[in-house]
Amino acid sequence: MAEFVNWWYKRRENILDFMMPILAVLAGFLVAALMIKATGKSPLEAYKLLLQGALGHNWQEFISLGLAGEGLLKGSILALTGLSVTVAFKAGLFNIGAEGQFLVGAITAAYFGFKLNFSPWINIPLILLAVIIISGLYGALAAYLKVKKGVHEVITTIMLNWTAVHLIENWLVVGPFSILRFFPRAIRAGTPYVNDNSRLMPLMETTRLNASIFIALIAVIIVFYLLYKTVIGYEIQSIGKNIEAARYSGIDTGKSMILSMFIAGALAGLAGACMILGTEKQYPGVFRPGYGFDGIAMALIGLTHPIGTFITSLFFGFVRAGATSMQLMGIHKTFADIIQGTAILFVASQVGFRYLVYLLEVKLKKKKHLVKPGEPK
Repeated sequence: MAEFVNWWYKRRENILDFMMPILAVLAGFLVAALMIKATGKSPLEAYKLLLQGALGHNWQEFISLGLAGEGLLKGSILALTGLSVTVAFKAGLFNIGAEGQFLVGAITAAYFGFKLNFSPWINIPLILLAVIIISGLYGALAAYLKVKKGVHEVITTIMLNWTAVHLIENWLVVGPFSILRFFPRAIRAGTPYVNDNSRLMPLMETTRLNASIFIALIAVIIVFYLLYKTVIGYEIQSIGKNIEAARYSGIDTGKSMILSMFIAGALAGLAGACMILGTEKQYPGVFRPGYGFDGIAMALIGLTHPIGTFITSLFFGFVRAGATSMQLMGIHKTFADIIQGTAILFVASQVGFRYLVYLLEVKLKKKKHLVKPGEPK
């Protein structure tokens, strides 16, 4: 027992960091199960339908990606917005504006996807590059105002969310870039459709899954390498941990904060581009999917780590894809949001859980044979 306690002390923080998201998600499922039970329905049957809706009814369906592909598709979009929030968090910034950056990336992809007509190998990289630049600058604007004018990023990013919504949906989509200006007989609102050479085509005939999953994977690798293997990442994380110490050590904190928000905006914009080029094929008349706000949840549950955020995003992508199947029992698909919200609540309250662990350790220390070597009894 004493050996186990000593082992625990050495690895306690790593173990708790690993377990907290898992416990939070399990707590979310438990709370949702209690609510399902309160409606007179079977939680086990509901979760069985959720699992089948997310992965398929058998191994063949899973391999064909008919249903699982939908979970991967949703998860890849969530991963990009989650990474956006994660990068900003590392610099000590709370990026509430991922939704606005998402919409800016979406309208940018819709415009260039319609205008450009080269081969897919030229079109798609050019569109994504344009999205990275324009959405990145839109995200960096909030950090610039914070650095130069001292305006808190939460205020500016919230305002920029609504600025994006109204400029895009109440002006561009119904005015200069309306489909009716180019095709007067069109019967659907929104922007013109992107041309075929600009689309992210499905990987298989049985699924809508497209190259979005590869874009998300590449983004995870780049963000991880940037944050943990480069000087830029070191500077960004230093600012997030102690901005005064970072400034004292010679780091240009303003430049690093603006850069981190540029990266955050670019990632959220890529998520919007993936939706337009992959599944929507145009910017629709009303387009408020909420993926930018959900990115906050993915980052928090993933403990603001790129890999943790990616895994969390894929998991909730499957949950969302499978939640539709629960409607067969009369359970609304928004129960997936209940699971997600409860998980965030438990992650946010992890300080209390860690304190309970500390009390348990104190109790164990009172036993003579469990005292760590060299520690006072």
